[in-house]
Amino acid sequence: MRAFRPAVVLLSLLLASCAAPQVRPPGALRKVVVVVGSRVDSLPTFTYRQDMMGEGNPRSVLVSQAQATLQERGFEVVGTRISPAPAPSINEVVAMIQDNDAEAGVVVVLNWVDVTSAQMMGRTEVLLETGVVGPNGRLRWSNPTRTISMIGVYQAQTDLRSYLRKAVVEAIQAIP
Repeated sequence: MRAFRPAVVLLSLLLASCAAPQVRPPGALRKVVVVVGSRVDSLPTFTYRQDMMGEGNPRSVLVSQAQATLQERGFEVVGTRISPAPAPSINEVVAMIQDNDAEAGVVVVLNWVDVTSAQMMGRTEVLLETGVVGPNGRLRWSNPTRTISMIGVYQAQTDLRSYLRKAVVEAIQAIP
């Protein structure tokens, strides 16, 4: 009977990962675009692979994690944009909404990152600003979040971006 225990655990994990995304309630936003910006030019990288692959770019982490988290929550993400500016302009977001026939734009801006104690203590701090902009350019919802993450020593040495992904998930979960 013990031989089947790992198979049962593996099967339950597989089924959980294949679960359907959440369904948005009637009348709630469904069709959105994601626009990201960052006041932090690059994340600290500690490996050759990260430097060569350009994995120190926080904007790419922000856009991919925001899109994935929104889709898990039942949103239909019809477009993404990485703004070259530190914070996307309202006109940029409205144009993205109109071009993709979306109901709103989700804006994520990375304001600050502190990873000075990540290598030794596994502690990181991330300050994100998240907002939802309507097609008329009005801000529907806004939430600055400060996330303090604890990451493992191995994770801090191999995938330092994991703290940023955790912060984005927390910020996106707060969107109504």
